[in-house]
Amino acid sequence: MTLQALTGRKADVAPEAAPEPEGPTPPWRRLWRLPARVTLRDLIRHNRGLKIVSFLLAFFLWFSINVSERDAERVVELPVTIRRLQPGLIVTNLPAKPIKARLRGPRTILEGVDEHKVRLAPDLSGALPGDLRIDLGGDMLRPDLPRRLKVVSLEPARLKLHIERLVQRSLPVRVEVAGIPAPGYKPKLSAAPERVEVRGPASKLDDLKEIATEPVDVTGASGSLQRAVLLTWAGDFVTFAPDHVTVTIAFEEEMMRREFHGVDVRVLHVEGLRAQLVPARVDLVLRGPQHVLHNYTLGDGAAYVDAAGLMPGTYRVSARVDLPPSLELVKQRPDPLTLHLSPPEGGH
Repeated sequence: MTLQALTGRKADVAPEAAPEPEGPTPPWRRLWRLPARVTLRDLIRHNRGLKIVSFLLAFFLWFSINVSERDAERVVELPVTIRRLQPGLIVTNLPAKPIKARLRGPRTILEGVDEHKVRLAPDLSGALPGDLRIDLGGDMLRPDLPRRLKVVSLEPARLKLHIERLVQRSLPVRVEVAGIPAPGYKPKLSAAPERVEVRGPASKLDDLKEIATEPVDVTGASGSLQRAVLLTWAGDFVTFAPDHVTVTIAFEEEMMRREFHGVDVRVLHVEGLRAQLVPARVDLVLRGPQHVLHNYTLGDGAAYVDAAGLMPGTYRVSARVDLPPSLELVKQRPDPLTLHLSPPEGGH
């Protein structure tokens, strides 16, 4: 067998085809192409601030979805209001304290619940006068809660309500005053209107006979006063129409009587005769305004007997008293008096 000698002759090799020019790389192929190590480092360093901001935004997005949206609980305090109560009825013992409601749901939705707007509003459309017990539930909240929230508990879970009939009556107005007027004066009171329409629970109005005004100060007053005055509180759920009246206060002089004892009585116009009055003193009772009569004093000669034109003899007479126009003589004791007139000594 003959072996072919190894020589430096080039083997017959088919010439390689010239590479065809490559066209544009499709986008989907570029997605699969991995960057070289130097290219990845360059990508990290390129626009570093923008990448940090993007990372933080992604973190907050993740936090809001995975942490803030987790279920949480919150306690809110809700006032109680009544819905659909029949006309002519009223609930007189609504709870003074709000109801504590424990809510559960996503944290962001819980924080959006405004307890100043949400109410616990039971439906009393079929209620009658008397006591009524109600079991509270989440379906009574108005407005309704978002769908992803639910009521876990209510405290208290039950209410006892008292329902009464509303009645209306016309009652007189009583004017109240405060202070003391000027000495010797007393107030004469009047109100316009004299009666007001009062509306409220039957149990309250059964005990009311009149409606008083707020006190009007008359300290030291002696002239007429006129004021617009509010009516005083007469109980829960009691209303007035109107709620104020016009008060007129006129002051009258307060009259009094006063006794004066042992008042000397003079005899006037004797004209040369001798006069003897028996008795020569009297007790007087005067009547007049208190502010005048309280400190009044009778002057000398205020009480007298007029003997003008009388001849000698014995007469039954009454004493006269000079008084101011505002005073009058009510009584004198004794009355009448005995007046003896005689000629002077040595005369005929």
